[in-house]
Amino acid sequence: MLRIHIGSITDQGLNLDEREDAAGLPLLNIVAGEGDLRFIRPVHLIIHATLSGETVLIDGIAETQVRLPCSRCLEPFNLKIQAGFSATAVPEIPSLIDPEAADDIELAADDMDVIAYSGDSIDLRDEIAQQIIMALPFKPLCRDACKGLCSRCGVDLNQTPCQCSPLDEKSPFAVLKTRTFPKKQE
Repeated sequence: MLRIHIGSITDQGLNLDEREDAAGLPLLNIVAGEGDLRFIRPVHLIIHATLSGETVLIDGIAETQVRLPCSRCLEPFNLKIQAGFSATAVPEIPSLIDPEAADDIELAADDMDVIAYSGDSIDLRDEIAQQIIMALPFKPLCRDACKGLCSRCGVDLNQTPCQCSPLDEKSPFAVLKTRTFPKKQE
């Protein structure tokens, strides 16, 4: 369940090799539910954790495979996602701040980019999900040379050539095709 038990970390550290369905990571369920993204393989996680006092240093790699539409041709394709990460986990500090003392605000663990834990284990589900989400491409492409769709007729240019005329002469920019500009003198 993507947890590190503090007591199981030895002097050499702790190595974990786990698999978890994306359904077990709530943030990934939200991302998958908002669009055409679908997780087709479980998340494979390899972690090395070391203990330094009460602080746990975590290094790992999260891998999975998703099915999503290409941003150019809209055809669905499979994409392997691999995200390396490092995180620091510290014990959760109970809130002792007086709500009326606005000048003495302490930073919470979320503000410092660390994982706060309480008890004897660290829950890594949100951290792993965030790393996978950040590794997703902003504009996914089925391949680098994807030609996309014709902007006029919508045909997939990867599958068949477009039958549209090369240039619509009624376009207000058609005159620029025949325009010549003088050479710049230096």
